[in-house]
Amino acid sequence: MRTLVFWSGIVCAALCGLIDPVWGYGVVFVLTVVQLSMLGTASDSVFLLIHYTAVLIYFSLAPAMQIATDTDFWEVGIVGQAAHTQGLMLVLLYMAGVEAARLGLPEPPAAPRPAQRALGAGVAHPFLLLACLEVAFAMLFLRPDMNFTARGVISEEEAAPVQYIVYSTLPKLMVLLCCVALAIHATRQRTLWAWCVAGLAFALAAIAANPVNTARQVILIGLLPLLIHALGRRHRWTLAAVIFGAIAGLGPVLNLISRDAMWGAELASYPFSQDFDAMFVVAGILERAPSPDLGYGRYLLSAFSFILPRELKMFPGYDPLGWPAVLGNFSQSNLSLPPFTTAYFDFGLAGPALLGFAVSALFRLVDKAVDPQRTLTAGYLCALVLLAAYVPFLRGPILGWGPFAVSGLVAAVVAGSLAAWFRRPAPRPARASLPTA
Repeated sequence: MRTLVFWSGIVCAALCGLIDPVWGYGVVFVLTVVQLSMLGTASDSVFLLIHYTAVLIYFSLAPAMQIATDTDFWEVGIVGQAAHTQGLMLVLLYMAGVEAARLGLPEPPAAPRPAQRALGAGVAHPFLLLACLEVAFAMLFLRPDMNFTARGVISEEEAAPVQYIVYSTLPKLMVLLCCVALAIHATRQRTLWAWCVAGLAFALAAIAANPVNTARQVILIGLLPLLIHALGRRHRWTLAAVIFGAIAGLGPVLNLISRDAMWGAELASYPFSQDFDAMFVVAGILERAPSPDLGYGRYLLSAFSFILPRELKMFPGYDPLGWPAVLGNFSQSNLSLPPFTTAYFDFGLAGPALLGFAVSALFRLVDKAVDPQRTLTAGYLCALVLLAAYVPFLRGPILGWGPFAVSGLVAAVVAGSLAAWFRRPAPRPARASLPTA
């Protein structure tokens, strides 16, 4: 039933979009809400729940309202209806690819037996996690200018991106992921010592992740794993509502406070915050930049080679945000380009669908690892981080998302390994004695 509703909704959104892109994005909003309501059972995919929540935030009402009110971002001017319609079709193709990878899936397996759950419920001694958290927190003070100064304040010292990863991004995510692991331990141990350690970890994490000086990708990738662990299986509507409210409501408000009110500036387009400019940028590029030759994977490879130094970056010329036409039409180059648009430049209209299929197939494996009763290991924390990182990944750009995602995975491996080394075995249930003759 859910599959039938989805494909019917895709057809309706495409037809309405051909008439008016505002109507098409409106149908996408209705479709995502209906899909979220049908993903409410505990056995359904956590990835699909987060996928439709991200689509609901960035690719439904926000672009519809922007198009209807002729909102202008980055001094581009008004973008024509045809370009907005083409951008909508890329969204629909990506959504279709995600669902196509789910066709023919068998029913989810039954929940683990009580004996398996008891075996995986052991908890680690929190001492090593707390020590790791404190060391990572102390590293933030090695470069306080990167971590305790409001974003937007221009420093005279030139800071390389690698320095931000070493002295800011990685330590902050280490603090947050250790906090997540300690919070999970506290809910399992339910002792005064465990709750005190988790409280201390949360206080340090709040200082480290102060939104005035921290990119939102760090907060999403660092703290969303805890919500996915706690709410992803049983309280799914709550998880979707928290993600939607935090990004769609709180995000632009924090952006307004931290970037503009401090310097007496105003966002001319507020409440149409630049946090929701993705589809406007896509339509602007499609309209203002000439159609490029197909990259056959080189655009995506260029974007995914963010971990390499600039001189070793794969295919540096295949960067859509570096095209002269883009640089000449937009007032800045730090733009949000969703990855399915990059796939479109590589493989045409088949690109978004192929990317959606590949991403969804990968997360089919990740879904199997998400179980609140599972032993806390590096693999489990990495699965939670990947699910959390999907939200900023879908908005793009890959180049800006990559260092945060990689740092989150490194932190998950370290925190999960520390949690697994000093694990206390769970008590085995006593066997019932056999009756004697």
